[in-house]
Amino acid sequence: MSKFSPCLWFDGKVEEAAEFYVNAFEESKINKVDYYVDSEHQPKGSVLTVTTTLAGQEVILLNGGPEFSLTPAISFFVECETEAQIDKLWETLSHNGEVLMEFGEYPFSKKYGWLKDQYGVSWQLVLAETPQSIAPSFLFVGAQFGKAEEAMHQWIEIFGDGQVEYVQKNSDGTVAQALFTMHGQPFRVMDSGEAHDFTFTMGTSFYVYCKDQAEIDQLWEAVTAKGKEWPCGWMEDEYGVC
Repeated sequence: MSKFSPCLWFDGKVEEAAEFYVNAFEESKINKVDYYVDSEHQPKGSVLTVTTTLAGQEVILLNGGPEFSLTPAISFFVECETEAQIDKLWETLSHNGEVLMEFGEYPFSKKYGWLKDQYGVSWQLVLAETPQSIAPSFLFVGAQFGKAEEAMHQWIEIFGDGQVEYVQKNSDGTVAQALFTMHGQPFRVMDSGEAHDFTFTMGTSFYVYCKDQAEIDQLWEAVTAKGKEWPCGWMEDEYGVC
């Protein structure tokens, strides 16, 4: 089992979205569906979570209601092996969605594009000529601008078993693109000084699988030291990542 699993917050349509993503990605399936037993947020018997595997990565879809929204502050970087594969994935995910960066050739890749799909999830697709894979990508904007490198090192220190793979800097010293791993899983961070009207929210959070209560307590204390505690076992770090 992977150490980290992205959790995407939906206001309904979780089963529909799960089917959509499973059909879009390779090596994908629906693993299980859990239902509300007794909750003031959703009717008893309605879907609570749908746990999926997408391109080999566990992704959890949560039917949480209207309180939080997904934003491009956390997108998912998808490396694709062939042009046919990336073309098909772009066509599928962009249907009824919104293009954030046009799909085409860039200095760093023969094919790349950034989009927000019909459910609000943001994806960056790149032709990498490697087996299809998904990595969370964190965009530090607004008050968090310039903190990408700091956050990357802090997360590695807190969660352990991590290393920085590469860092590409902008002329002002901020991060244009950085790749790091924790417990064998890839993550990316970027800074953007553009005037974006979004930031991190609980719309995208991360399950962290722990071996025992001691590890839970240690991580909880470290993450919330300059962050915030939420009910139901949720926590937020100093950068607003949950």
